[in-house]
Amino acid sequence: MMNLLGINNVYSASGKVDPQVGIDIAKIAGDEQLGLYCATLGPHKKVGAHFHKEGVEIYLIVEGSGIIHTGISAINGQVSWNPSVPVQKGDVFSITPGQVHQLENTGDDNLLLVFGCPASHLGNDRTMVKGIED
Repeated sequence: MMNLLGINNVYSASGKVDPQVGIDIAKIAGDEQLGLYCATLGPHKKVGAHFHKEGVEIYLIVEGSGIIHTGISAINGQVSWNPSVPVQKGDVFSITPGQVHQLENTGDDNLLLVFGCPASHLGNDRTMVKGIED
């Protein structure tokens, strides 16, 4: 719930499912240049693999555990994947422009994350690619 000061709580924020990446996303603060969002990824689910041409994304894992897959997309659409990295509650990491990323929930509970990025990352600056295990 948002109050007059614009204060939101990540545990009670409600959003809508973003069909491109398959997660429930709620905007909790910010503007078009930099927004702060919370998202819920269900047990054993993955975000659709994608990248952004501009701007950094910063992630904070609030609850749960998973794996972040990252890589670089070639002109032919093939992704050269880096070694995957486990993430857990309390972990913070950045995704740079052009870096393919796909977050995977490896647990039996929801993975709750907060991320900051330009609003364009949820709109016209998102290129979907084939995921690591699709």
